[in-house]
Parts: sequence; C-alpha cells; structure tokens
Amino acid sequence: MDFVGKIDKKAVERRIILAFLLVLTFLFQNTGGLFPAPFGIHAMLLVPITVCIAMFEREFAGMFYGLAAGVMLDAFSSQSVVFNSLFFTVIGFGAGALITYLMRNNLLCATIMVSFSSFLYTTLLYFLYIDFSAIDKPLLVFLRYYFASAIYTVILTPVYYFIVRAVSKQFK
Repeated sequence: MDFVGKIDKKAVERRIILAFLLVLTFLFQNTGGLFPAPFGIHAMLLVPITVCIAMFEREFAGMFYGLAAGVMLDAFSSQSVVFNSLFFTVIGFGAGALITYLMRNNLLCATIMVSFSSFLYTTLLYFLYIDFSAIDKPLLVFLRYYFASAIYTVILTPVYYFIVRAVSKQFK
C-alpha cells in the first residue's frame, strides 16, 4: 500500500502464493508417506521454505511467515506449545534482516542460513525433548537421526530457493 491508499496487487498475489507454498510444505513434511524418509530420517522442510521466503520478503514479512510455520507445527505437536513458533519467528526475522543489512541474496547465503538454522533446530530439539536416561548411546542417536535430518534438510535448500525466487521475480 502506498501513501495514496492503493493496494499493490502483485505483492498481494505474491504473498498469497508464498503462504500457499508454506501450507503445502507443511503438509508434505507432516503427512506420512508424502515425502521420502530414507532410513527413518525426516527432512524439516519448513526450515528452508521459511528462510528462503524471509530472504525475498525481508525481515518483517519473514517474521510473520516464520510465525505461521511455527504455529502450524505447534498446533499438531505433542511437545511444546511455543517452541516452534518462537524458533521459526526468530529465523524468519533473522534471515530477512541478514539479507537486508549484511548478506547477499543468493543460493550460497541461503544454504549457509538453512545449515545454521537446521543444525540449531535439531540440536535444540535433541536437548529439550530427549530423555537421556532412556537411551543407551545418546551421541549415536543424535548423529543417526538429528544430525542426518539437518543434512537432509540442507540438501533440499536449492529446490526451495529457486521456487521462491521464481515466484518473487514473477510477481515483482
């Protein structure tokens, strides 16, 4: 919306499409059998889509897309009510702010931010929700499932980066 009160229709269309992509990604991530899980390793698809949307929409829109992703995860999670909402809000705002003030908007920066976010997310999940007394080799569990899940997520970053970039260029 500019000072006269006109609505930028391209921006509204772009944001609706990005919200649809976010919901579609949530469904792929959380519906069993829709996305491959080799050896029981699940990709956290909402991390790269949140980071990539924040890179193109900047910090405040990225913060709200991150909040939406976190709320969707928390709504269907049996663990915490605020962890995902808080985490995804912070990475959405952080990725947008980094692109605005410090980094360039390219695939390398997207990969770096998704790597950091994925490894931080899996490490926090591991330490917050794993009962160490119930498992024999906690480091092996971390490396086998959580670390491998972060790597699987990072590998999928280019797919989301190019999809979000195409949508952003089409509706500029």
